[in-house]
Amino acid sequence: MKTKKTIQLIKFGLLSVGLFLGSCTNESVEEFPENNSTQLIKKFFNDEAVEVEPLGNGTYLMYEDVIVTEDQLTDQKVGISENPVPNEGVDKLALSSGIRKWTNNTIVYTLDNNISQSVLDELYKSMDVWRDNTNVEFKVRTNESDYITITSNGNNCNCGSASLGMVGSRGVINLGTRTTAVVIIHEIGHTLGYIHEQTRSDRDDYVRILSENIQDGYASQFARNTNSQNLGDFDISSTMMYGAYTFSKNGQPTITLLDGTIYPSRQARLSDGDIAGTNQAYPSSDGGDGGDGGDGGDSEDICEGVSEWSRFQSYSVGDQVTYQGYLYERDFSRWNQLGQCGETNPSADICEGVAAYSRNNNYSTGDSVTYNGYLYTLGSNGRWSNQGSCGN
Repeated sequence: MKTKKTIQLIKFGLLSVGLFLGSCTNESVEEFPENNSTQLIKKFFNDEAVEVEPLGNGTYLMYEDVIVTEDQLTDQKVGISENPVPNEGVDKLALSSGIRKWTNNTIVYTLDNNISQSVLDELYKSMDVWRDNTNVEFKVRTNESDYITITSNGNNCNCGSASLGMVGSRGVINLGTRTTAVVIIHEIGHTLGYIHEQTRSDRDDYVRILSENIQDGYASQFARNTNSQNLGDFDISSTMMYGAYTFSKNGQPTITLLDGTIYPSRQARLSDGDIAGTNQAYPSSDGGDGGDGGDGGDSEDICEGVSEWSRFQSYSVGDQVTYQGYLYERDFSRWNQLGQCGETNPSADICEGVAAYSRNNNYSTGDSVTYNGYLYTLGSNGRWSNQGSCGN
């Protein structure tokens, strides 16, 4: 398995992700859309208390540039399993909470027509940075039920915000009218499921947070999450890292290295840790770049070479295991069933022609639906059974 580097990947045994009017800055400019809202409420994200702003339609603004869904938040601590059993809850169609990574390593998107050509150029440049350095791909939506809408937020700034992970049809990337690649690369990171680097559980071993310099009302942006799942070492060069002066109220740094050194501004690129962490979370189909699983089609058995799940082992996003005759892959907050051992890697999409689940429809035993990138069939016991991941 390739050495795991950084990028913060948040896990939670309950969660998934968001966007709208927030903003991540180009660190050399430090611009944010004006936010006059003072309506903040306390919720729990990844079993940590956070302050969020209700945006309506079941979404909330968190960490200033991340919109989370109501499924991703709780009203109280619920407890997080450090090593959930692979088949735990896989038959529950409603179990959509938590950060969900994109199936088949592919971000499906649609573009609004309100984005200027200059911002579009920066957007495509940013997609190329992720595509050229990681296993992540991008695809214009045709009829997929899981996709993001990329749109302009109308703010005259180099800013943006993005949904955290795959959230059905509610995912969004909002961009300002002057947004550049240094911001968009960061926002794509949120869409892939990543939270800011400075919220990692181990951040205090690497940086100092200077609360006396933080703007009033923004202290929660620097809160440490003790339940974060970290791949590799803390990465000061990560695209997910705040700049040294982010949310400063007096021109003094809000974050420094432990010795007080000011670190370089974020650039329009991925760090080595970003690349390694993403290829761990989104392993290639041939099992390389961190995956423990199959050989990408050469084997007659998708489980060949994959170890059995163990309650005594720690697993990271992207790891694969076998359990009770099935192949599973670790997501941010749960295991996803990929198929039954003994099967060959399917050449066709098992979800092709299957409609997306709708809470407004009545379903009968034997009916199949797609939901959050997976195929489900309704059993005679009234419970939905996960049949596996949708293909390309």
